[in-house]
Amino acid sequence: MIVIGTAGHIDHGKSSIVRRLTGSDPDRLPEEKARGMTIDLGFAFYNTPDNDAVAFVDVPGHERFVKNMIAGAGGIDAVMLVIAADDGWMPQTQEHFQIVRLLGVKHGLVVINKCDLVEKDWLDLLEAEIAEKTDGSFLSDAPIVRVSASTGAGFERLQEHLQHLTRDVEARKGIGKARLYIDRSFVRPGIGGVVTGTLRGGSLSVGQTVAVWPSRKTGRVRTLQSQNHDLQTVDPGHRTAVSFTGVEKEDLVRGGCVTDRTDLSYFSDHPVLVVAAELLKEAPVPLDDGRRVVLLLGTTESEAEVRMFDTDALKPGQSGLVFVLPDDPVYGLVGDSCILRLPTPMVTLGGGRLIDHLARFPRRRDLPRLAYLSHRAVGDLQSLVVSELEKLVLAPVRGFLDSADYSAAQIEDGMRSVIKEGAADRFNDHYYLKQTLEAVAEQCRRSLEKHLQRQSHVKGLLVEELHSLLPLGRPTVTVLVDYLLDRKIITRDGEYYNLAGRTASLKGVIKQAHDEIIAALEAEPYAPPTLSTFTSKGKVYQQAIKYILDTGEAAKCGADFLFIREVWKEVVTFIADALTARGELTVAELRERFGFTRKFVIPILEETDRLQFTRRAGDVRVKGERFENAIADL
Repeated sequence: MIVIGTAGHIDHGKSSIVRRLTGSDPDRLPEEKARGMTIDLGFAFYNTPDNDAVAFVDVPGHERFVKNMIAGAGGIDAVMLVIAADDGWMPQTQEHFQIVRLLGVKHGLVVINKCDLVEKDWLDLLEAEIAEKTDGSFLSDAPIVRVSASTGAGFERLQEHLQHLTRDVEARKGIGKARLYIDRSFVRPGIGGVVTGTLRGGSLSVGQTVAVWPSRKTGRVRTLQSQNHDLQTVDPGHRTAVSFTGVEKEDLVRGGCVTDRTDLSYFSDHPVLVVAAELLKEAPVPLDDGRRVVLLLGTTESEAEVRMFDTDALKPGQSGLVFVLPDDPVYGLVGDSCILRLPTPMVTLGGGRLIDHLARFPRRRDLPRLAYLSHRAVGDLQSLVVSELEKLVLAPVRGFLDSADYSAAQIEDGMRSVIKEGAADRFNDHYYLKQTLEAVAEQCRRSLEKHLQRQSHVKGLLVEELHSLLPLGRPTVTVLVDYLLDRKIITRDGEYYNLAGRTASLKGVIKQAHDEIIAALEAEPYAPPTLSTFTSKGKVYQQAIKYILDTGEAAKCGADFLFIREVWKEVVTFIADALTARGELTVAELRERFGFTRKFVIPILEETDRLQFTRRAGDVRVKGERFENAIADL
């Protein structure tokens, strides 16, 4: 099946043509029949002489209902642009033509209706005008068919061209991302809430779990219908009606979306849309910072605020990147087309293609890191893949570009092509662009070097310090650290990360504090000063103590004392020998051996208990669980 949308000015006969072709009336609302004009979307089905299925979406032509027209045009494969012979190319003809062009429609034909009301010479002039209006567009080589819906003249030729169109238009293929933008929502007795729309991106099956936007509620497909037939599975490209279990009818709203993606938090967490926009030449105002617009994507309509990327404004006829923040988050994939209109007066400014989602409006200082957007605006798959690697630096293989309008297989092929060219590679479970990651790695190395030069006394940085120093987001920094270790740019010693080849060193006031502390510890090796004696002297002394501990010049005993390394080793060796020989050690034995007072002997044994080198058993110490490990470390 292909979906053909009608387009054109009011009262040019769109519904009449569909009625004569299909035998059914697309004007379904009583007020439409009473007023003789299409207000909302109408639908009708047609089989070509070769039995190819066509679904017609008949859209309103009146300027007040252009938003309904856009809702229908968003899911079409081709357009039938209808122009009345007696009126010619009118304002709504121009707007509809521009809208379907901006929405990326690639196929179509032009139908001149009411040909029985004018002379042939006039029709020839009208055809010449149409050719001029559509020159350079997707309709520049499209057939122009002369018909009369009232008499039936020309309809055999129209049917022939529709037959050719079904062959020329490639059937929509599934990409494993099924979604149906809701253009009608109603309640059917005995079934409950029902929605209709054109299915795109993937198939839906009865019993399948789906989510509904914007409520983000999940449920199961209860029934499926296409062309008035109940089906177990519907493939992409078909007009589809869906009912549900587990979803309340209040959650099924026109402008929403049904999707097989059940976790939709990404879209609510990243509400700012980056749009590669084009302003129409006839746009009445420029697109500038703070401009309020109406965004239309699929069947979704939302007022939104616009911010500019790298220019003050887009003038009529210009193209560029803009940031759009809808008042309510919108569900759309990278690659989707959208329309931008003024809220009042309701006229079309232009449209464009969604190229990314952001968590917030960027600030001016953020723009350098958004340089990847210019590359992405090219619009092909390879540019999308490369720009995503520029954006993420290290991109997880799982879920890579899963919010883009491509299948996982297409994305994998695009990634494989970039890797084959030598521009990208894979590290563990992440893709990266070589040039980008090398630049980031060098930037990180310089940042570490600069930081460690200022703190030459430290052994290295803890992982939390790395995360604060490298502002790339926690998941990226975690993988980046592994990459830097793998490339031997940094080293790891226990919990400390250091630049390869660097050693801690002392200088200035920290060295003076260090020498003072060591001298005090050596002066009274078995009765050293308390730690607070030094730490109370300020940050310099605290940094000196950290250096002493990092380098192992002294050992910390509880929260109160430092012992010179040789002294601490002597104490631990004595305890080990006593436990090895007799299996136990008393407080008195330790005190008498080194002349410790109770002020020191109790903290020493509590520290060896903490290290599980010893274990208290009544009034004595016995071997702890890690006794053998401690002996090996001596």
